[in-house]
Amino acid sequence: MKKLLIACIVLTATVNSLAQTEETPAKWSLATSLTYPLADIYLLQINYRPAAGHELFFGPCWQNFEHDSFEVNAFTFLLGYRRFIYRGLHLEAELYPAYNKIHSKVNDKDYPGIEMWGEFKIGYRFDLAGGRLYIQPAPGIGFGFFRTNKPPNFDEEIDYPTFTPQLLVGIRL
Repeated sequence: MKKLLIACIVLTATVNSLAQTEETPAKWSLATSLTYPLADIYLLQINYRPAAGHELFFGPCWQNFEHDSFEVNAFTFLLGYRRFIYRGLHLEAELYPAYNKIHSKVNDKDYPGIEMWGEFKIGYRFDLAGGRLYIQPAPGIGFGFFRTNKPPNFDEEIDYPTFTPQLLVGIRL
């Protein structure tokens, strides 16, 4: 009986100490958006956590959507920073520099140019499967910084700022 009591105390102390030790998440993770494909935007986010509370991310992005007077087909590169405020709650800023050869439906011409899109978001990361997987809703506001060689009607059809619904699903490596 004495041995059973000692074993229960040791087991309880071990479980309590493990529960109080917060596991540091992996430094690297991969994520993709579940919502951006609804707007024909596809991305892969490569995340790196250099220190607790800070995360840098980058990755390829493909835009393939239409407006009334033009079509967008561009490879872009995602660059971003995420700052965790409390647990999974975070703020983030993203940049999408791109070379975009927009095709005008008005005059059937291509308008190659350089552009920069930006987004500011607030979100929360929910851990799943013991912290290995996560889901991260992060709605935000997006706007264009600049665009060279604009096609006809570009400024009339692009509204800034625009709501950007984002739902990421990711895996820690």
